[in-house]
Amino acid sequence: MTALEIAIAEKRHGERTILRDVNVALRSGEVVSLVGASGCGKSSLLSIAAGLDTAYRGRVLLDGAPVAGPVDGIGLIFQEPRLFPWLSAAHNIGFGDALDLDRIAALLNEVGLEGRGNALPHRLSGGQAQRVALARGLYRRPRVLLLDEPFSAVDAFTRMQLQDLLLQVARDHRVTVLLVTHDIDEALYLSDRVLLLGDELVEYALPAARPKRRGDAGEADVKAAILQRMQQGGLAQRA
Repeated sequence: MTALEIAIAEKRHGERTILRDVNVALRSGEVVSLVGASGCGKSSLLSIAAGLDTAYRGRVLLDGAPVAGPVDGIGLIFQEPRLFPWLSAAHNIGFGDALDLDRIAALLNEVGLEGRGNALPHRLSGGQAQRVALARGLYRRPRVLLLDEPFSAVDAFTRMQLQDLLLQVARDHRVTVLLVTHDIDEALYLSDRVLLLGDELVEYALPAARPKRRGDAGEADVKAAILQRMQQGGLAQRA
């Protein structure tokens, strides 16, 4: 069953064409990573999918229904946590809605921040702040979770912890995930499929076995193929 369908005939910034003839279909419950050189349009695609950018030719469908703006069924997590510094962790999670304190407490526990609901953002580490952002993304019970390089600003060990947490909550909440990342190893570890965006969209299927192991030898050929294609043609020149 298709959870999210993204069909972009054309997206332009001024005279420059950012995306053309890009079609992505996410099956319910899968984790898909989107990789590509800087400037290839990954973040633009994510903004369109989230309903934040409607200045394009094409369509986005969530469970078959058109997406014409932000909807509760699609959650978005940015590269930085973007927490309101004057609000507690709990109020950041439930911002914009009547607070469901029981749900917030459950989400805080789920992301490893039990008892930290009253903490202000400046009292949280970078990894903890991103855990709050993940809880906020899940608060409205989305069908699809979009993430734009959410772990790039933390240290390597924290990044691994957050990657495992993402897989856990995606499974527990039965949410479909589309992740933009520059880290091919991260994409291989987290994903059921990897999409390489460049002059065309190329798909790489990955072994279905779960749980995965980091650096699995079975994914070495896929990594080599992605790197080789990125080094060819116009992809490398976009960086």
